[in-house]
Amino acid sequence: MIKPLTSLRFFFAFFVFLSHLYFLEKEKNMEYIVKNLFSEGFLGVSFFFILSGFILALNYREKFQNKTISLRAFYIARFARIYPLFFITMLAAVPFAYSGIKVLICNTFLLQSYIPYEKYFFSLNAPSWSISDEMFFYALFPFLIGITYKLGSFIKILLCFSFIFLIVILNVTLAEDQAHYWLYISPFVRVFDFVLGILLLDFCLYLKKIKTDFNPKLFSLFEVSAFALLMIFFLCKDYVSISYRYSIYYWLPMCLIILTAANSFIFEKKETFISNMLSRKWLVYLGEISFGFYLIHYLVIFYMIRYDGFMGIHLEGLPLACAMFIVTLITSIFAFEKIEKPFNKKIKRLLS
Repeated sequence: MIKPLTSLRFFFAFFVFLSHLYFLEKEKNMEYIVKNLFSEGFLGVSFFFILSGFILALNYREKFQNKTISLRAFYIARFARIYPLFFITMLAAVPFAYSGIKVLICNTFLLQSYIPYEKYFFSLNAPSWSISDEMFFYALFPFLIGITYKLGSFIKILLCFSFIFLIVILNVTLAEDQAHYWLYISPFVRVFDFVLGILLLDFCLYLKKIKTDFNPKLFSLFEVSAFALLMIFFLCKDYVSISYRYSIYYWLPMCLIILTAANSFIFEKKETFISNMLSRKWLVYLGEISFGFYLIHYLVIFYMIRYDGFMGIHLEGLPLACAMFIVTLITSIFAFEKIEKPFNKKIKRLLS
């Protein structure tokens, strides 16, 4: 585990949470913040997809190369990691979002993101479309890691530019009503983010191999610069079409943030300020429960709005948003301890 990367997962999951607090737009003092800050929370998904490719490549690349893990064992591990909590949150969404047996079947088999209709890809627990994408990435990963390992550095760089070129072409050719699905939802396009994470590991391994001298102060500056670059990109977002912001616009700052957070892997040291801060136990734990936080938050928001005033308790505005955050956090801790970890072990034991 690279602790800083684990911690960062929570911050980006929290940003996704903020993007779904639509009701705050009605607050006079919050309208500008919601429209210009919270609404960009979808960038958290790009971070998760890139990070997923990076972490899987880090954990499994040598195992596949050395044939110390089978495809069966890999797929069981991935299924056990994400499906139990996904399935439970899907069932929790049925009472308020059921829209037919076809939709339910698509969600059950994590196929909703393959269908270019909002009725499907945003059905039931809406954020779970990204889990459908992740399952697609997992299915391809053993083959992707084998192919990318054999490619030369120049071809890998060319591949990254090819991704950018293809997305630009899609932006030019797709109608506005199609762009949202194909550039944000579709697993066939979002796989570019995932592959980018795999290729990012190669750059980390290159830095590790050349044994660059580690200057803590200089690298701390590099860390700050990576986050500063994300902020600059964020401030300039209104000059860029949202269809580009769904993915490639944030690729550079996201990759730099992951790269700097992985310095303990590259240099085998943890002497930078930001890395030390992100390695604190409570932040790492928040990162560990971030998967649950991501899947649960939308349900909490919906149910708390729907049953506002229940038992005489009425909240609105920021107090309601804070209550939603607290309930989501507590529920995520429970889900991590009582659902994710136990079911992960049980499924692996049962299917292995």
